[in-house]
Amino acid sequence: MREIRDTSLDDTGVMGLPRTETIVHGANSAETHLATVAAMNHIQRAFLLSTPSLEKNGHVAKIQSALGDAWCGTFAGSTAHNQMSSVLAAVEQVRAAKADGLIVLGGSSAVDMAKSVAMILAEGDDLQNLRIRYSPETGPSVPALLQPKMVQIVIPTTLSGSEYTFAMAITEQGEKLMFADAKLIPKSVFHDPALCIDTPDRLWVGTGMKIFADCLEMLMSSKAKTMTNMYAREGLQVLFHNLPVSIDPKASQSQRLRARQNLHHGAYLAMSMAFNASLGLVAGIRHQVGAAFGVPHGEASTLALPHVMRWNRQVDSAEAALADAAQTLGLGGKTQAEKADAMIEAVEQMIDTLGLPKSLSAVGVAQEALQGIAEHVVGDMSVANNPRKITTSDDVMEVLTKAY
Repeated sequence: MREIRDTSLDDTGVMGLPRTETIVHGANSAETHLATVAAMNHIQRAFLLSTPSLEKNGHVAKIQSALGDAWCGTFAGSTAHNQMSSVLAAVEQVRAAKADGLIVLGGSSAVDMAKSVAMILAEGDDLQNLRIRYSPETGPSVPALLQPKMVQIVIPTTLSGSEYTFAMAITEQGEKLMFADAKLIPKSVFHDPALCIDTPDRLWVGTGMKIFADCLEMLMSSKAKTMTNMYAREGLQVLFHNLPVSIDPKASQSQRLRARQNLHHGAYLAMSMAFNASLGLVAGIRHQVGAAFGVPHGEASTLALPHVMRWNRQVDSAEAALADAAQTLGLGGKTQAEKADAMIEAVEQMIDTLGLPKSLSAVGVAQEALQGIAEHVVGDMSVANNPRKITTSDDVMEVLTKAY
């Protein structure tokens, strides 16, 4: 049995458990078992939400066929960062089809679209009254969304992990509007590596690094708990060892498929417990950089992560968490500071190995936009439990300037 290293944490309190009811895993499992899982969830009229690229490569047609007589329509117009216009278009088509369940094929934007559709159909479209609001002075304000929500089944093709969370975002006029409701968590998820083997490598590893960042932020969070740390540590190991293999041209097809399935399991480990620990500044930055400049969440997380780690480690608990992560991965170092250094160096090496961008300038962010991004980040609830407190946009600017 592994040692329990969280003796300094106050572990009294209440934890919410993951709401996902079924995970079906294995290559080609979606084509084989989707109709059965839809019926198990009492779906008789299943509407498929997906992306133009997955429609073009034929995967949408496979899922439509797998649904058989339960399929009642498809909207393959999911947009990056879940733009408001595409959400409203999907709402109208789902409503017109009289669907009683949503099937999602795609990454985080498609998953967020399904959550958005389910929320609007149940709660109405007054989104300004439904959205989460946050400020450092007053804390979070999360409206209660009381209506039952349409059942969702997700077949993820990236590693965002959003299929395990109750939060989602809609982008409008360059800002991420955040929403939350536990009833929006999809009921069933497929870990089918055969449907994500065609995902572009840069997108795949970018979303993998996003989950890696989430695990580190869970460990550093001011709400970290012994149990959430166990999930985060295991997730870190799965990602650290499987992400390079999943795109290695020297690996066999079966090795890459196995690695991709393992990585989906790692996404579950990270995100199914993330709401108990909370995330932090990396999440806040990726939300707002993505909304303002269309940068994929994975790449925005990746380029921000080393700078956030360095900024946070000025707080002893954050440095201790980074040292803990280094110990989990078997990295070097004797003192806490040396282990934290090793963890940051390992992240930077992963970024180089995976060929991901390392700066905001490299992904097209204008330097004059940094102040506006920082102001939006301060109002993003993701930063509420960052270990080093964020009170003004100047705090965020310290990190954005380094990341530029």
